[in-house]
Amino acid sequence: MNPLAASHFPWLLLLRTRLERSWAHLWRSFASILAVLTLLLALSPQTAHASAPGSLLGKILVLHSYHPGFTWTREVTAGIMAAFREADPDADPFVEYLDAKRYGGPIHERLLADLFRHKFAGAGLQVVVTTDNAAFDFAVKHRAGIFPRAAIVFCGLNGYSDSTLAGMSNIAGVVEEADPLRTISLALSLHPDRRRVVVISDTTETGRAIADSVRQAKGRYRDRADIAIIQDVTMTELATAVERLGNNCLIILGAFNRDRQGRSFSYEEVLRFVHDRTKVPIYGLWTFQLGKGIVGGSLLSGQQQGEAAGRIALRIVKGELPESIGISHAVPPVLRFDYSELKRFGISHVKLPAGSEIVNEPNRPLHTYRRELAIAASAFLVLCGIIALLVIMLRQRTLLERRLRTSEQEYRQLVQNANSIILRFDTSGNITYLNEFAESFFGYPAIELVGKSVVGTITPERESTGRDLAAMIGEICENPDSYTHNVNENVMRNGERVWISWANKPLADERGNLREILSIGNDITHLKEAQEEILRLNVALEERVRERTAQLESSNRELESFCYSVSHDLRAPLRHINSYSRILLDEYLPLLDEQAQHFLQRLQAASHRMGQLIDDLLELSRVSRAEMECERVDLTELSRGVIEDLREGDDDRNVEVRITEGMTAWGDRRLLLLVLQNLIGNAWKYSSKREYAVIEVDVVRRNGREVFLVRDNGVGFDMAFADKLFGAFQRLHSPAEFEGTGIGLATVQRIVHRHGGDIWAEAEPDRGATFFFTLPPEQCSPAEMRTASPPEGT
Repeated sequence: MNPLAASHFPWLLLLRTRLERSWAHLWRSFASILAVLTLLLALSPQTAHASAPGSLLGKILVLHSYHPGFTWTREVTAGIMAAFREADPDADPFVEYLDAKRYGGPIHERLLADLFRHKFAGAGLQVVVTTDNAAFDFAVKHRAGIFPRAAIVFCGLNGYSDSTLAGMSNIAGVVEEADPLRTISLALSLHPDRRRVVVISDTTETGRAIADSVRQAKGRYRDRADIAIIQDVTMTELATAVERLGNNCLIILGAFNRDRQGRSFSYEEVLRFVHDRTKVPIYGLWTFQLGKGIVGGSLLSGQQQGEAAGRIALRIVKGELPESIGISHAVPPVLRFDYSELKRFGISHVKLPAGSEIVNEPNRPLHTYRRELAIAASAFLVLCGIIALLVIMLRQRTLLERRLRTSEQEYRQLVQNANSIILRFDTSGNITYLNEFAESFFGYPAIELVGKSVVGTITPERESTGRDLAAMIGEICENPDSYTHNVNENVMRNGERVWISWANKPLADERGNLREILSIGNDITHLKEAQEEILRLNVALEERVRERTAQLESSNRELESFCYSVSHDLRAPLRHINSYSRILLDEYLPLLDEQAQHFLQRLQAASHRMGQLIDDLLELSRVSRAEMECERVDLTELSRGVIEDLREGDDDRNVEVRITEGMTAWGDRRLLLLVLQNLIGNAWKYSSKREYAVIEVDVVRRNGREVFLVRDNGVGFDMAFADKLFGAFQRLHSPAEFEGTGIGLATVQRIVHRHGGDIWAEAEPDRGATFFFTLPPEQCSPAEMRTASPPEGT
């Protein structure tokens, strides 16, 4: 401390002395606590376990396909050891390398087998963890002679199929599923101007798997880009090919660790070699390629593969059987990108797919110091909270006193000025208080009512309906909770009777005993009168509805009969038109000029369409007139039959059909088949312009009732026109787009309504449509179904 400051401000010296003493005392206390905690930690079971010999020591062999410096091998090793040491910090498994990228052949394999047989004789291995195909193939081939009782856990295995483990046992693992196709699609979406994709791969097992998957999928990119594969070349040839790539190209760098001359290269060497010889974007398939020149892609993580395999090995060591663990496909590639490469090619992060990760982003202050900022913000909030609490505590007493002074005054003003009747009466039914509005309403001053019984003053003993109000008031006084709300007749001083809606609340004393009942009432006389008028009008309206319904049913029957008669009467002249026009076309065609032939062809088409309209009118008429036979109908079977008929007539369509099993309903089998033929036929027709159409027939449960649906991904329609959907001859699409008469949905609606059900639709333009319909949940009555009224609008 500055001596001058101490001389002018002696209290500073005193403060310093006290602070130093307090700090020394605090430090001594802290040191004692720390010593105790250290002793407890040293004696804890967890610490004792950490110092014990590793439980995995000598039980696990990690067998790598490649050499220690291989990037993928380093990542997988890190993942395996992370899994082991998470469970046991002392885990120290055996680790061996086949170096298959650089050496191979039967002599090399035999030497390794002899070495391992000698090295691990009597080691008692429980698990052999293999990484990639070479190690797995070696372990399977030589397991009987080297580690006959050990389970095999593989990871990084390419080309896995169900036949891979045929005839084998005591094996589990993680499949490596590189995703070059997703990376190609991703790269093309981020570079829409690129028209050529070059995939670089070697002839190793990994390289062949990648090249084969791309080669098989070339067709799907035919309209978007040309796919070329560079494989089985020397480094010189690779350099020439890369340097010649134009600005319309993309590179997918797969596994290229050995060229045609047999020379081996690391992933980093090849990536650097390619990156230095081209300016086109490069995408990869593994996470370790990030930060070394690739933009990104759908990338496999060696560490994730290793961690998954390590956890499986631990489960086997603890006693689980490999067959119960099985084969895992649960380590999918991740979407990761390099910030610098994204910036280099002008790719905004908003264009990346959802869930993408960006690495190597430059440090940002908020990101770098987010922990410190969070601590500072938390401390600031705590301080603000303490300050706010102190302020509240200081003001609380003042506010409470102010509220106590004003509460009674406010209460009195509220009650006195309320536009509702407010009164209190005791458990004997005697009035103890009423507000000014109650005085004005009933016509009594408070002095004349206070102390008198409610019954006989403002409440008659009986209502005009005969109800005993005196008994009701007695019940309210005894059990007010049962009368929280009641409506009864009251009487004013001039004898006029009014209806009042009351809300009642019991008021208790300090001991919880019922003291009074608070009642708040509102005059609803005009509402009661309106209700009576509504009841009278409803009776009259119901009678008019019955009359109009009978008229409508009669009109519909006449209309159906008319349609039926007209349809039959029109068939004869229509047949004449068809016959004579066909004779003219067949026998007099050379005598007619081109315009006359055109007119006759139009006449034929029009008569054909009119014939279709007549058929649909007859069908619509028959639907309403036909007898109905009620039975349990298998809608799943009917739907399959409709689909089979549609496929036979249009077998070139690529349509996925999903029909739910076990759909049944009560109804007429013939009519329900007609419903499904129309709905599924519409779905088939209006999805015909889709390259990949989907039609679904399903049943869902809504509001406790089964709702059947037919859904498609076709052209859909605007819901603004949904009210026209089920009208006869109503079409939402022109005949030039889709053929039809516009009667099908009207027929469907009539059938559903005759069954006592309902039908509606939901759709969006160009996103498909869904038609919903309901049918009787229980066995239907044929007599009732025959007499069901037809739907409106038909």
